[in-house]
Amino acid sequence: MSTKFTKEELKSPDQVTKTLREGFVWTTTHSQIVITAVIAFIVVGAGASLMNYFSTKKENAEQAKYFVLEKAYTEKKRGFEEVARAEATAANAKDKKTAPAVDLSKKASGDVQKDFGSVITGFEAMINEAPKTTASQMAALNLSDIFVSYKKYDEAMAALTKVEAGLNKSDLTSGLVWMQMGNVLADKGDCKAAIDKWAVIVGSKAFSFAHDEAKLRQGLCYESLNDTAKAEALYTEVSNPAADPQTMDSVSSREAAKYLRLLKAKKNL
Repeated sequence: MSTKFTKEELKSPDQVTKTLREGFVWTTTHSQIVITAVIAFIVVGAGASLMNYFSTKKENAEQAKYFVLEKAYTEKKRGFEEVARAEATAANAKDKKTAPAVDLSKKASGDVQKDFGSVITGFEAMINEAPKTTASQMAALNLSDIFVSYKKYDEAMAALTKVEAGLNKSDLTSGLVWMQMGNVLADKGDCKAAIDKWAVIVGSKAFSFAHDEAKLRQGLCYESLNDTAKAEALYTEVSNPAADPQTMDSVSSREAAKYLRLLKAKKNL
């Protein structure tokens, strides 16, 4: 995303807000990639490691339920995405006669209950039954993704809050839940609360893989709160090339450098 702006654009609060929002949407998308990758790793990991991770009988039982629900969710989501891609391809086809046929009966309705009702019910039942299990944390992550995609942020936050009591600062899945809680709160416009959730990520060595991204998001929120000093400090820290190469997120670092340049340009006007 370019950060080259004219003086007129920089003077326009609407333009700056829009640009910051676009950047935040990008980082949220980046987070979903991380969440998907980590969950996939947990699911397909070595059998011995998996059994060690889910050591109790209760956890194993909940994991069995989760995998069934996750499969149903993935299949539904994939089906809607395939129809959306086919529809976009047909709409952009130069020759409408040769455009692929689209089965609109399989298109997402835009109503979250019609589209994912049974999956939502299953995830919610899991969370309510055993909110402190890792399986329920994973269910809450998926459930929040569903609600966020339909802009139902209160429902997404409610799902995540139900599992918060079982989180700890050394568990990978817990870190992903806290990251997602910050994302949802920011989407709701509650940047102060979002900053606090990301602070949990930044404060734990176990979550070092996500430190840069969490700090970048904090910077964006501080800027939206007009605390430019803290925003600048965070952008500078994340974009610092002298950071530990083992924990530095190069993508977040590049984004932070862009936001730092933009912030300084605004200050110089």
